[in-house]
Amino acid sequence: MKIIVNISLVLVVLLSSTVFAAKPKKSAKSAAGSKKAVVEPNKPAAEPNAPVGETLAISVSEPNTVPAPGATKAKDANQSGAVAATVNGAVITEGQIEAILNPHMEQKAGRIPENMVPQYRQQMRKRIIDQLAVEEILAQKEKQNNIDVNQSELDQQINKLVAQQNLTLDEFKALLKAYGTSFSDYQQNIRKRLMFEKLMDMEFAQKLQKSTDEQAKAYYDENIQQFNEPEKIHAKHILIRTAEDSNDPNQANARAKAKAQGLLEKIKAGESFEELAKQYSACPSAKDGGDLGMQPKDTFVPEFEKAVFALKPGQVSDVVQTSFGYHIIKLIEHKDANTVSFSQAKDKILEDLADKQKEQIVVEYIQKIKAEADIKYVNEADKLEPQISGTKSGPMRRQTEKVQPSDENKPASEKAVEPNKD
Repeated sequence: MKIIVNISLVLVVLLSSTVFAAKPKKSAKSAAGSKKAVVEPNKPAAEPNAPVGETLAISVSEPNTVPAPGATKAKDANQSGAVAATVNGAVITEGQIEAILNPHMEQKAGRIPENMVPQYRQQMRKRIIDQLAVEEILAQKEKQNNIDVNQSELDQQINKLVAQQNLTLDEFKALLKAYGTSFSDYQQNIRKRLMFEKLMDMEFAQKLQKSTDEQAKAYYDENIQQFNEPEKIHAKHILIRTAEDSNDPNQANARAKAKAQGLLEKIKAGESFEELAKQYSACPSAKDGGDLGMQPKDTFVPEFEKAVFALKPGQVSDVVQTSFGYHIIKLIEHKDANTVSFSQAKDKILEDLADKQKEQIVVEYIQKIKAEADIKYVNEADKLEPQISGTKSGPMRRQTEKVQPSDENKPASEKAVEPNKD
């Protein structure tokens, strides 16, 4: 059984790690290319699955996460060989620590009160050493168990990840470069993650117990609120924006409205809504024929919301004005609020119950190998006191329990659908 546990979350919880937040230097390709990646037309789409929030750039990172700038460059940034700690005889150097710590402190400059900087830096140093110690122990365990990943396995996994990002390999490499890391460093991170998965497969085979239908039903009954789904609509739209550089806003506004009205007349005359959207819409959804995907009620700005929920499937609205411009809306499907039945939810619950077990197995395994390891610190003040409280993940909550990016930096597919509320 292959590991599908959120390893990044587990190690963050286990190590109490703080994370490196960073924005790309430039965009390789907007995430607005995917069908659901539709954001406000006047805001750039965030990079797909960009690393944000507060998480250490651990080697066995979440598979769809681009390493934070500087994190994968640790070996190049500082070659100081002074020993900070040893792990079963293997050395952790000051260079390794500083190469991660210094970029992080630069990113935090001005965001931490000056009198708190020394304390914050020391706490981060402890966490980085602890992280590096765990990575070293895992590498030793993998070597003891003759675990390796060949080039074919690595290529297959990376190709899968690139496809999930809706990018070509060259675009993905450009995206990595924009985040300050190299493709070879990313390959190394993926190789380590795959090796860790193989190591944990051995643990799962021995300890994982198959959840029963009765357990799944009990969870369903106890958490029925999780299975309530709001009213949803699936719509497409064409957005005509008012020229922002016009000397006469009223005239620009009138031109945009007239253009939208002209397109509406073409739709009424039988021309393809989707083709007109591709040709004229100013929304990133244009390349998908204006498709906004299935979205819950209260996703849109009030004017758009009122218009779209007044339509019947297949109907096209009149021209609708919002703060983004003028819209023509086509309703594809309208779903009433409902509760997912147990039969519909059962497979997902069983999967998530298994994931919850896996996360606990990972936590216990890391605790065990840390306790068994001979870790020596040159300075005992570098030792991180354990702060383990277990994982919070549970059935049907796997995605929401991850370290979440702020709305400003979320992947476009996770942002509120354009036209978004203020």
